[in-house]
Amino acid sequence: MKKIFGLFALLSLVSCGGLVKNQNGSEHLTQLTSEPVNCTFLYKIESEVSVYDIDDARRYLENRIVDQARPGNAYWITSQRTKPNEWVIFGPERAFVLVANVYECPYK
Repeated sequence: MKKIFGLFALLSLVSCGGLVKNQNGSEHLTQLTSEPVNCTFLYKIESEVSVYDIDDARRYLENRIVDQARPGNAYWITSQRTKPNEWVIFGPERAFVLVANVYECPYK
Protein backbone atom coordinates (compact mmCIF):
# COMPACT_ATOMS: atom_id res chain seq x y z
CA MET A 1 0.00 0.00 0.00
CA LYS A 2 2.83 2.38 0.84
CA LYS A 3 4.47 1.65 -2.52
CA ILE A 4 1.27 2.47 -4.39
CA PHE A 5 0.83 5.73 -2.48
CA GLY A 6 4.48 6.69 -3.09
CA LEU A 7 4.16 5.95 -6.79
CA PHE A 8 0.96 8.02 -6.99
CA ALA A 9 2.65 10.95 -5.20
CA LEU A 10 5.65 10.78 -7.55
CA LEU A 11 3.47 10.69 -10.67
CA SER A 12 1.41 13.61 -9.35
CA LEU A 13 4.50 15.77 -8.93
CA VAL A 14 5.97 14.83 -12.30
CA SER A 15 2.77 15.78 -14.11
CA CYS A 16 2.54 19.26 -12.54
CA GLY A 17 4.55 21.04 -15.26
CA GLY A 18 2.84 22.41 -18.33
CA LEU A 19 -0.49 23.17 -16.67
CA VAL A 20 -0.86 26.66 -18.16
CA LYS A 21 -1.65 26.66 -21.88
CA ASN A 22 -1.32 29.49 -24.42
CA GLN A 23 -4.54 31.40 -25.10
CA ASN A 24 -5.71 33.99 -27.63
CA GLY A 25 -2.51 33.84 -29.68
CA SER A 26 -0.05 34.40 -26.83
CA GLU A 27 2.30 31.88 -28.45
CA HIS A 28 3.07 34.52 -31.08
CA LEU A 29 4.63 36.93 -28.55
CA THR A 30 8.39 37.29 -28.65
CA GLN A 31 10.33 37.12 -25.39
CA LEU A 32 13.29 39.48 -25.60
CA THR A 33 16.57 38.85 -23.79
CA SER A 34 17.43 42.54 -23.40
CA GLU A 35 15.84 45.95 -23.77
CA PRO A 36 14.98 46.41 -27.45
CA VAL A 37 16.04 49.19 -29.80
CA ASN A 38 13.60 50.78 -32.29
CA CYS A 39 10.55 49.45 -30.43
CA THR A 40 7.74 51.42 -28.84
CA PHE A 41 7.35 50.89 -25.09
CA LEU A 42 3.66 50.34 -24.29
CA TYR A 43 3.39 49.53 -20.58
CA LYS A 44 4.78 47.60 -17.63
CA ILE A 45 2.91 44.56 -16.33
CA GLU A 46 3.29 42.45 -13.21
CA SER A 47 1.88 38.96 -12.84
CA GLU A 48 1.78 36.68 -9.83
CA VAL A 49 0.80 33.06 -10.15
CA SER A 50 1.13 29.94 -8.01
CA VAL A 51 2.50 27.25 -10.30
CA TYR A 52 5.25 24.65 -10.04
CA ASP A 53 7.23 25.61 -13.12
CA ILE A 54 8.79 28.90 -14.34
CA ASP A 55 7.65 28.09 -17.88
CA ASP A 56 4.04 28.02 -16.65
CA ALA A 57 4.57 31.39 -14.95
CA ARG A 58 5.94 32.83 -18.21
CA ARG A 59 3.03 31.40 -20.20
CA TYR A 60 0.60 32.93 -17.67
CA LEU A 61 2.30 36.31 -18.16
CA GLU A 62 2.00 35.96 -21.95
CA ASN A 63 -1.71 35.19 -21.61
CA ARG A 64 -2.16 38.31 -19.47
CA ILE A 65 -0.33 40.43 -22.06
CA VAL A 66 -2.63 39.39 -24.92
CA ASP A 67 -5.67 40.16 -22.74
CA GLN A 68 -4.66 43.86 -22.47
CA ALA A 69 -6.22 46.59 -24.63
CA ARG A 70 -2.83 47.14 -26.37
CA PRO A 71 -1.17 43.75 -26.19
CA GLY A 72 2.05 44.50 -28.11
CA ASN A 73 4.09 41.82 -29.82
CA ALA A 74 7.20 41.54 -27.62
CA TYR A 75 8.07 41.62 -23.94
CA TRP A 76 11.17 41.78 -21.77
CA ILE A 77 11.10 40.33 -18.27
CA THR A 78 12.79 42.96 -16.11
CA SER A 79 12.55 41.06 -12.82
CA GLN A 80 11.42 37.73 -11.48
CA ARG A 81 11.19 36.40 -7.97
CA THR A 82 9.29 33.93 -5.89
CA LYS A 83 7.39 34.44 -2.69
CA PRO A 84 6.01 31.88 -0.25
CA ASN A 85 2.34 30.95 -0.34
CA GLU A 86 1.06 30.98 3.21
CA TRP A 87 -1.34 28.36 4.50
CA VAL A 88 -0.80 26.02 1.57
CA ILE A 89 -1.69 22.39 2.20
CA PHE A 90 -1.92 21.18 -1.41
CA GLY A 91 -0.36 22.92 -4.38
CA PRO A 92 2.73 25.04 -4.94
CA GLU A 93 4.51 26.35 -1.87
CA ARG A 94 5.78 29.40 -3.79
CA ALA A 95 4.30 31.93 -6.21
CA PHE A 96 6.24 33.35 -9.16
CA VAL A 97 6.15 37.13 -9.55
CA LEU A 98 7.23 38.37 -13.00
CA VAL A 99 7.53 42.02 -14.03
CA ALA A 100 7.83 42.78 -17.73
CA ASN A 101 7.94 45.69 -20.15
CA VAL A 102 5.70 45.24 -23.18
CA TYR A 103 6.70 46.64 -26.58
CA GLU A 104 5.41 47.00 -30.11
CA CYS A 105 8.32 46.12 -32.40
CA PRO A 106 8.15 46.61 -36.17
CA TYR A 107 10.42 43.66 -36.98
CA LYS A 108 8.72 41.03 -34.79
